[in-house]
Amino acid sequence: MYSNVVLNLFNNPKNAGRISKPDGIADLFNSDKTAHIEFSLRIDAGMIIECKFRAQANPYIVAICSTMTEMVQNKMVEMLFLDPYTIMSTLGDEQPIDINFCIDCMKLAVQDYKEKLEKKNK
Repeated sequence: MYSNVVLNLFNNPKNAGRISKPDGIADLFNSDKTAHIEFSLRIDAGMIIECKFRAQANPYIVAICSTMTEMVQNKMVEMLFLDPYTIMSTLGDEQPIDINFCIDCMKLAVQDYKEKLEKKNK
């Protein structure tokens, strides 16, 4: 049912947890309220230097979140692009199950950072 990569990331997720005093944060439930994820970001000079997640979700979502945290670190916020098919192929699965939910949450964390930065610069 799940690829070995998905099961490994579910049992041993990378970057699990929460950043204290994050520069950007998002907390989201999926549409049927069966999954909950949170991304927290530490950003310096527009570059994501740390990303962590917390999830109460199925193995796919945990694996996707773990993979995404690795993909976004050391990337500039303005250049951030999350390709669902790249993420899923990294997991050894071409089905984009729950991928948009995870990507939307990451986008909300980046948006939160941008809004805080805008308020700070006013």
